[in-house]
Amino acid sequence: MVLHRTGQGIGYADEGSYDRDADGVLWIRQAIAPGSGKALFPTIHALRQRRAISRMLCQVCGADTLERDPERQLFVLKDVGRPVGEGELTTAAPVCPPCAHVAVEHCPHLRQHVAAWVERPLAWGVAGVPYDARTLLPAPGDDLAMVAYDDPAIRWIVATHQVLSLQGCTTVEPSDFSAMASAQ
Repeated sequence: MVLHRTGQGIGYADEGSYDRDADGVLWIRQAIAPGSGKALFPTIHALRQRRAISRMLCQVCGADTLERDPERQLFVLKDVGRPVGEGELTTAAPVCPPCAHVAVEHCPHLRQHVAAWVERPLAWGVAGVPYDARTLLPAPGDDLAMVAYDDPAIRWIVATHQVLSLQGCTTVEPSDFSAMASAQ
């Protein structure tokens, strides 16, 4: 992957029409081979994550969560010591209620989790690798940077995840997952 400066920030030397999203954000290139390999939970495939977020697909089974309930989506997130808050930023896709129990049981990242019904999951920005505008080298650090769509720094990011802002949050107790699964 050869990066270079463009008039708008960073880009691929041989950039094609699929390298940027509708907002002009540059995305990481990854091979597409559905059904092959094994799940690597912390490193979800960028295209799969972006598709699940943009279409509100269940991150476990791929079902359309809006079809199940157009008024609210269920989000299960890693527990960081507090409930899901208004405006919470996340790269997680929603889960359909029957899959919530499966997600927390099989995803090591969610062994300690919080959950919420969300009325308005809004596209906020991206998470990705920031690049230095002078050197075109990745910025120091191991963490992905979260950058809002309206932040000029987005021009120097190679995105790996879309980020949502969760609005209209109502806490869900994990003990409710079993009842949700049996009610479906």
